[in-house]
Amino acid sequence: MTTEVPPVYYNNDTHSFGFLTARSRWPKIIITAIEDVKLEISNNSSSNSSSNSSKSIQGSKIVSALENLEKSLLNNEIIKPFNKHNIPCLDSYDETLLKFSKENDGKPIDWLTGPWLFIECYLYRYIDAEIKSQSEWLNFDIFERLKRETFQSSSLGIYELAIRYKQLNEEINSKDASNIDNDTLKLLFEEFIDISLWGNATDLSLLANASLEDIKSVQGKEARLKSAKNILCNDLPEAWNHLLSIEDIKKRRVDFVLDNAGFEFYTDLILSLFLLDSNLVNEVVFHCKTRPWMVSDTMVKDYQLFIEYMTDKSFFKEHHEELNFVVEKIEEYRKLNKFKLVDSEFWTCDLDYWNINKNETKYGGAELYNYFQDSSLVIVKGDLNYRKLTGDRHWPRDTPFKSAIDGLSSSNINILALRTCKADVCAGLPKGKDEELIEYWKSLGNEIGELWCSSGKWAVISFSNGKN
Repeated sequence: MTTEVPPVYYNNDTHSFGFLTARSRWPKIIITAIEDVKLEISNNSSSNSSSNSSKSIQGSKIVSALENLEKSLLNNEIIKPFNKHNIPCLDSYDETLLKFSKENDGKPIDWLTGPWLFIECYLYRYIDAEIKSQSEWLNFDIFERLKRETFQSSSLGIYELAIRYKQLNEEINSKDASNIDNDTLKLLFEEFIDISLWGNATDLSLLANASLEDIKSVQGKEARLKSAKNILCNDLPEAWNHLLSIEDIKKRRVDFVLDNAGFEFYTDLILSLFLLDSNLVNEVVFHCKTRPWMVSDTMVKDYQLFIEYMTDKSFFKEHHEELNFVVEKIEEYRKLNKFKLVDSEFWTCDLDYWNINKNETKYGGAELYNYFQDSSLVIVKGDLNYRKLTGDRHWPRDTPFKSAIDGLSSSNINILALRTCKADVCAGLPKGKDEELIEYWKSLGNEIGELWCSSGKWAVISFSNGKN
């Protein structure tokens, strides 16, 4: 097992996806944010109230600040500390900024050559800090329009998954979940995990038939094998066995560290409904961001918006019976305290998840560490969360997952990472697989073979029982 901790990815590495992200994607995100603030100002300008006048004036200040941010990025200026010591999480950014500077012989870091993950988090934290510096904009979600439009554009997948879920729920209830054999439940578990992993609105392969018999059929097996071909390592059987090893179902709690709102959030909800419907678990907890983050990440308030969108006949124009069924079921579990949404400032700190330990008492790491001790399974969703699990470092891609998550591997936290590969870091691959994919990616006409790992075409499912 690898013991030496490699360096993090930097934005000046031409073989890293961070090189393109910093120079292309980040400026577009800032420009879109500016446009959305201007749109909000315009929507408020029709009223002559003093409150709206004040909001417009403050909005203009935000626009100016974001325009300066764009110039700073494009001109590759140095990253400046927040120096706002009344906000603890911002102190973390300042401390890390100083640490990176010391590692760079005292030289300050800048936008286009500095550490990728840290600067990416800094960018979103800076945008949010500027918006919240204006009192009339404290509750403004700079990314809400994009989240809403993206969710609505997934209507076909929304309908299909709601239809299949309703059919399966009715069949499970007709058979009594306690009498359904574990092999069938395992197959369903695998399928719902697969949908949650990819967040794919068009490939609901196995659930297309939506009967328990079809799921166990040869056709169902072929669908699963086809779906699994791009999952490069799959520890799901270990996670399943661990879940079943907890004999007292009342003690089975599954936590989700969420990624995107919209369709991916919807697939996470459907997976949660299956876990609760089938009595596989007694409680599901969703861990959300406290602020608008990484464009599409889920906040607690996005759940209420989800409920509103699903029941709005002008938003989704078809299959209202099935959509309402999904809403009624998840709301029923929420009222019974079997489904909960919580948030923590820790998720929008710059800190990687190695700081989820009992000694990190300043920014929320110890609190989460203690909370997860009682979790049967912590499902960590998506690319950003995976990068933070592994420290976003240059691990050889055949490094065991448990080595790449450092102290979390002995934290007594049961981690199941579901990650579609959209950045450079990756661990747990079979030996030789990375080299094979590098050559394959080049054969498709791509200059840099290592960037197969940021294409979103492959995925990993990695498990740690927290005891190794």
